[in-house]
Amino acid sequence: MHPVATPTSENQRIRRTALTTTGLVLGILVFGTTGYTALEGWSLLDSLFMTVITLATIGYGEVHPLTSAGRVFTVLIIFVGVGTLGYALAEVTAFLAGGGVRAYRRRERMERMMENLRGHTMVCGCGRLGTALVEELHAQQLPFIVIDRDPRVVERLGLRGDIAFLQGDANDDQVLKAAGIDRASTLVAALNDDASNVFLTLTARVLTRETNPTLTIHGKAEDPASQVKLERAGANHVFIPGRVVGHRIAHQILRPAITELIGLSTRKGDFELGIEELLAQNLNAVGRSLRESGLWGRPELMVLAVKSRNGDVVFPPRPDELLQEGDRVVLLGRPDQLAARPGP
Repeated sequence: MHPVATPTSENQRIRRTALTTTGLVLGILVFGTTGYTALEGWSLLDSLFMTVITLATIGYGEVHPLTSAGRVFTVLIIFVGVGTLGYALAEVTAFLAGGGVRAYRRRERMERMMENLRGHTMVCGCGRLGTALVEELHAQQLPFIVIDRDPRVVERLGLRGDIAFLQGDANDDQVLKAAGIDRASTLVAALNDDASNVFLTLTARVLTRETNPTLTIHGKAEDPASQVKLERAGANHVFIPGRVVGHRIAHQILRPAITELIGLSTRKGDFELGIEELLAQNLNAVGRSLRESGLWGRPELMVLAVKSRNGDVVFPPRPDELLQEGDRVVLLGRPDQLAARPGP
């Protein structure tokens, strides 16, 4: 089983190391001061000073002439203390080499980001497809977390500082739990091979059978024969990248105007049109018809469809269509009007 490398675990390791190192150094100082006081009868200040210059190997000489017992005790402090100080210095050097306080604070922000994830998307695999998905989710300001086992990918994500991520095997139960699969709304299986995506889909479905049965799983398949396997494993939607791109190009050749309209309405940017789906409860429209909700008949908006909570799609919708909790209303309009979450 691969360890789960997270910003949280890294900062916890640093805190544990700092406490351990500090405790060891203080312990040696107390041990040396107490020893010199008991063996030589020196004052606390003289005993502490002798302990410090011995550990630091400065070579100031003895504070007072030492007895044989005191010299044996000094040798003991040198063997134990110098090694401890060397360990402490190595940890401080590693901390500074890893980015120091700035990197520590960045990981702290990442910890808070991961703790606050609710209803998020889990992107498992950050290859070409996963990277494109991450960029779009980030542009849309939607909550998500990336899982990838490649240290280079994790390092690249960590430098950004605004993306939640986990380093580990997405097929590992502990990794999925650490990414908040019980709180997620969507999981995208975009690993490198179809077998891994099938196993990930099955693992995710088993893990959330009791805790998060509504989790939506999107599975990537390179081989069309894997589509059935992904569906049987529990994927709600299966996509074949090559086929998707081929269909897009074909539509662009056959229906260029429609393809351009759809592209303008689904990409993030300074465009005139946008398509958005909003929950009825977020529109304060539960128990109301489309006409009563204030959505119908507005010149800057067009109600394209209504998807009920049981999955049925009403197209085209009627003005007297009654909205229930969990229903989604698909709207077409200007991005600023859609962002305003229109309602009565």
